[in-house]
Amino acid sequence: MEQTKGKKSVLGRFRKVAVVVYIILLLVFCCAGYGLYSFFSGNIREERGKHVTELTETLAELAELYASSRREMIQLMGAHIDGSEFENAEALLKALYEQNLLFDMEESQVYAVDEDGTYYKSDGTTGIWENKDYLIENIAEERLWIRYVPGEEKRHLFCWIELENPIVLKEENKKLEYYTVVIDSSHLEYALVSNSYAEKSSVYILGNDGTRLYRQSKLFDIPLEADYLQELERNVEVLNGDWEKLKKVVSSDKGIYCMEISYEGIDYYLATCPVANMPNWNLMVVVDSDVVVGSGAGADDYTTMFIWVLVLIFVGFVSVTVILFVYVKSRERLSKQQKESAKLLELAAKEANRANRAKTELMAHISHDIRTPIGGVMGMTNIARRSIDDKEKVEDCLDKIDESSSYLLSLVNKVLDLSKIESGEFRLVEAPFSVADLLKECVEMLEGQIKENKIWFYKKFPPFAYPAVLGDRLHVQQILMNILGNAMKYTPAGGQVSFFVTEQLLADGKVEFCFTVQDTGIGMDSEFLKRIYQPYAKADEDEGKRYHGTGLGMTIAKQYIDAMGGTIQVESEPGKGSRFIVRIPFAIAEALPEKEEAGVTVTKAFAGMKILAVEDVPINLKITVFLLENMGFTVDTALNGIEAVEAFKRSKEGEYAAILMDVMMPEMDGLEATEVIRKLERADATTIPIVAATASAFEDDRIAIINAGMNGYLLKPLNDESVYSEMMKHIFPEEE
Repeated sequence: MEQTKGKKSVLGRFRKVAVVVYIILLLVFCCAGYGLYSFFSGNIREERGKHVTELTETLAELAELYASSRREMIQLMGAHIDGSEFENAEALLKALYEQNLLFDMEESQVYAVDEDGTYYKSDGTTGIWENKDYLIENIAEERLWIRYVPGEEKRHLFCWIELENPIVLKEENKKLEYYTVVIDSSHLEYALVSNSYAEKSSVYILGNDGTRLYRQSKLFDIPLEADYLQELERNVEVLNGDWEKLKKVVSSDKGIYCMEISYEGIDYYLATCPVANMPNWNLMVVVDSDVVVGSGAGADDYTTMFIWVLVLIFVGFVSVTVILFVYVKSRERLSKQQKESAKLLELAAKEANRANRAKTELMAHISHDIRTPIGGVMGMTNIARRSIDDKEKVEDCLDKIDESSSYLLSLVNKVLDLSKIESGEFRLVEAPFSVADLLKECVEMLEGQIKENKIWFYKKFPPFAYPAVLGDRLHVQQILMNILGNAMKYTPAGGQVSFFVTEQLLADGKVEFCFTVQDTGIGMDSEFLKRIYQPYAKADEDEGKRYHGTGLGMTIAKQYIDAMGGTIQVESEPGKGSRFIVRIPFAIAEALPEKEEAGVTVTKAFAGMKILAVEDVPINLKITVFLLENMGFTVDTALNGIEAVEAFKRSKEGEYAAILMDVMMPEMDGLEATEVIRKLERADATTIPIVAATASAFEDDRIAIINAGMNGYLLKPLNDESVYSEMMKHIFPEEE
């Protein structure tokens, strides 16, 4: 009995100790849990606030960029009309309307205002501008204003300019000293849109006195007051921050401040930031805190860590007896995770090494493929010089130089095509075309290769039920010629290449064409098929040396097929050949366009005309002069934009029929030179055709050329037909 009592006593003491231990553990875990919760919560809130602050700074920069561009445009428009004289008000109103169209400001209204506040508006109306004295006293020419304008019920965006030379109305004997362009403030939305938070955010522009100048969307049901910040303070609850600090930032145009508020039971982050170079502009961004939860960097990590801590606290609190077991299991899980992480890191390292090798190989291939034709050009040039008296050998050298140049241009074009695809600038052109005519043209282009390689070529094209389809004919042709060209290239003499085409009407009303190309060539193994669409993929080094090519054809073809909504399938086996199956859907066209005559006949159509050719590279200038003189032009030259401007200034009005302007030049480029010429005060400055010569084929460069005031552009290298066509289009437009 005593022994049993002793055991019970020990057990009881153990239980008491266990209870005490549990209570201590409970207190420790509760304190630790609260501390961790506070730590994680504080970090999450800090991350969210930082994110909203960064968003506010970014939007403030966008607002400043938008405002500056508008202000510069208005100042340019003011300079354009500065000191002009008009017979009467009707002539002035017409000029303001035409200027509105000229500067592509159709969404805006142009005003000319006299000393008494009488304004003349581009929509043909007149009136009195109120608060004019306030604008003048506050040096309005340095600001972009958001204020009410005469006859409007909402605020507008405008810049008030005092002209250096007043506009003169002769009949009224009146001078108009002020000029402005009024823009609907809703256009700020394009600069201040925040796609990150959709309808859960709002952007404001406040004046230094707290006045709300602009609101993008509505989160708070607060009326427009003289002091919007003060009215907002009355209606919201501050959760974290100091309202006085925020108002001080707004009133001083200095600093950035973020605080947390609550309005009608919903929590928000509110941040303000002054807009640089825009006095009296303060950007305020309000974001629903719910949508910022996943936006702050590290917020998800903190949440995950907090959940794990809670799990550990729960496990430790349930029973001390299983702590060791849980610890061991945790270590096992950790070890497994570490192994998996190590495996993933190893795979990532291998992938990174593979990508680096691919990049190195790509650069090596490009370098090789560029150096090879350049070497051919240099070698053939040297041979031609040494054999200058041997006409047959010189002609042979020139033919080989032409072949190498064509290959080099083809390589550059393919690299540019790939770059356009990767940058998103590639666009399909939908137009009616005949599939039968396209196939006939492809076969005709292959005839020389078929005979040269002594290949059996078999084709089967059925009568098509839909002779006309809508699609990008040029890129479909590139796809087929890439695949057919590879089949010819990799099929030895005596081998066979087959080309089959079928059509099928789809449920959506489109017609799908299936193009099948099969050969008995060298074939490809399964490993190579996995990377066949990667740039410069070659079956193996020996074959890569034996068969010459850019290595970009299949990469570009696959991208074209994907863009057209089609598919490509490849079946191949080493030594037995390959089969490519391409399916592309097309919309059915009603009819084919009339065929145009191919090619342009270059004549002496420009005899007696003078042209200014601007080019900084001597050899390119020499080629350009030769092409132009061959068309009948008398050619003056300039080596950069500065010389071009001076040559144009020295010329008589109408002396030059056109200017062929290089874009990339030292000292002053072609874009800047064009802008200077267009601003010269002479009749032909705005009418003379200026055509750009550029080596860049990207959309951004084309837009910059047009925006600079050029009439058109030619891609280098220049040739007779393209130069002749472009000059005919601009010098004799009535004949087009």
